[in-house]
Amino acid sequence: MDQVLSSVRNGCRLLKIFLDSPKELGVTELSKKLQLSKGAVHKLLSTLESEGFIRQNEKTKQYTLGYTLLELGTKVLTNHDIVDFSKPFLDQLVSRTNELAVLCVQDSKDAIYVAKEDSLHPVRFTVESFRRFPLYSTSAARVLLAYQPKEFQDEILQEHPLKSYTPHSYTSVEQIKEDLVTIRERGYEISSNRRNTGVTGIAAPIFDSTGHITASVSVIGPSDRVMPKKEEILQETLVTVRAMSAQLGYRMS
Repeated sequence: MDQVLSSVRNGCRLLKIFLDSPKELGVTELSKKLQLSKGAVHKLLSTLESEGFIRQNEKTKQYTLGYTLLELGTKVLTNHDIVDFSKPFLDQLVSRTNELAVLCVQDSKDAIYVAKEDSLHPVRFTVESFRRFPLYSTSAARVLLAYQPKEFQDEILQEHPLKSYTPHSYTSVEQIKEDLVTIRERGYEISSNRRNTGVTGIAAPIFDSTGHITASVSVIGPSDRVMPKKEEILQETLVTVRAMSAQLGYRMS
């Protein structure tokens, strides 16, 4: 039994080497990293290759990760309940900012708040869960849209006339496109008065193991309370989404 467990552990160690290594590795390099003989490494590779976890490049004779791992990763993400997963993170974010924290996801061409933890203040702003709204309308929604392909952005912004919510809402497609570029450049959004007068939202993206955006988190509250602490709240929000992304398998380059 000890020998079997040791073999499984070494197989797992071999696979994890590729997380921080070049795309392809040879037997010699893997042997050095694992501190195992070339013969032992070759046996591990042959076993993993037979199950689709490793594949060999016929031209270079080196090894890379196999498609079975991609299938398993996709299955993990499919089975992952993002709402349950997010709850402790949102709870902690509220405890640190004292403001409403929400989890926003994209569903087709809409954005939806699928989870929230309310502010600790007696006077507070709140949102309605599971209500659909345009992907350009809130800070959390625009973060989702910012990381979509340009063709999809154009489709969303040109499909219908822009809906105005306050006197400060975006009035043109070009304004939103400029904002989307800024969001991607700096990795977050700070927005006041565009959906609700006197309300500020600070939002940032959550990425999955494939590097794709999977959701966004936003801290929302009265502007007169949020704006004086915007840098502090922004940092807490960024710490939260980075921790969530890391647990989903995202690795920053």
